[in-house]
Amino acid sequence: MSRRILHIDMDAFFASVEMALNPALRGKALIIGGNPDDVRSVVSSASYEARRYGVHSAMPVAQAKRLCPHGIFMRGSHAVYGEVSRRIQTILESTTPMLQMASIDEANLDITGSLQLFGGEERLARYIKAAILEQEQITCTTGIASNKMVAKVAANECKPDGYISIAAGDERQYLAPLAIGKLPGVGPHTRKALESLGIMTVGQLAALPEQRLERVVGQQAAVALHRAALGVGSDVVAPRGHAKSISRETTFAEDKSDWQAIEPVVFRLAEHCAYMLRTDGLEAKRVTLKVRYNDFQTKTFAHTLSDSTALDKDILAAIRTLFPKAKARRAQVRLVGVALSGLSWNQHQMRLFNREENEKWERVLHSVDAIRGKLGFDAVHIGNVKNPNKEHK
Repeated sequence: MSRRILHIDMDAFFASVEMALNPALRGKALIIGGNPDDVRSVVSSASYEARRYGVHSAMPVAQAKRLCPHGIFMRGSHAVYGEVSRRIQTILESTTPMLQMASIDEANLDITGSLQLFGGEERLARYIKAAILEQEQITCTTGIASNKMVAKVAANECKPDGYISIAAGDERQYLAPLAIGKLPGVGPHTRKALESLGIMTVGQLAALPEQRLERVVGQQAAVALHRAALGVGSDVVAPRGHAKSISRETTFAEDKSDWQAIEPVVFRLAEHCAYMLRTDGLEAKRVTLKVRYNDFQTKTFAHTLSDSTALDKDILAAIRTLFPKAKARRAQVRLVGVALSGLSWNQHQMRLFNREENEKWERVLHSVDAIRGKLGFDAVHIGNVKNPNKEHK
């Protein structure tokens, strides 16, 4: 029996999450990516209503505004999207341990060993789609095939809210009528080069002698493209191992020189990293502050903690010790980020010092994290970032 790979892709993920949070946005041309007057912003996601006007991800927001002037533009909350993604991942893990997240809104699952348990491919796919819809009020599309490449192409072809299964042995036949641009690895430049040879479909590409293809795209690319056109791809799904670090960063709409405005943003990023630590059952030993200045020079400043921790107060205190080093270079700041590394599983070991204080923080954060799990990360935050060791929430 050949392996069966399920590719899942959330439909207009960021926009769909915003619509689930605010049903009044449903049916509107919603564009996630920032203020339309911000020349640096690009579109992260667009609802299908906005896509009808030609808006798509990675497009400059200013261009999206010209194409869809009546659209609703939002900066969005990547923290919330990350939380939803993790909850969806939990649903996927309930079907098979062979799960590989391809991005925040895409994943590959080896469902070969789960088919008998769920009663077949369609029932398994319907279970996933129904569970996500019930829990998150958003839709997804699933494609099933013998390898990841064909499953992904198939899913892209039946969006949104679609399901399709390509039988083993039918991969080449399924791909043949598709435009060559639908094939992974065929970008605009390669597509134009192939079309100049009269190659318009995947089937025509599969029939093209490999030596002739080499003269257009080179030997290595020719081999990969020819295999893809024949429907040959990897069926290896490698579950992600233990993360080596957790990080968050943000780029300012305008370069900043006022550290009184920069510091709260850094604290917020650190607070989110700490929340992600606890969600994954981890602790960190090392805290790193990343700063990119307006000349695009990037510096990192790190502090190693005496004990591993997942408590906000410890991480924010470490961040405070790094600010003087970052401020020493008198230049405007374009980007800031926080990374937590030296990760280990949280064993909840009793500490000799500050035991009562740490236990109180753990109880408070347990309640805070429960609220965030229901309402999103931005529902609660530290009330006094100027002194994170004060117990304010």
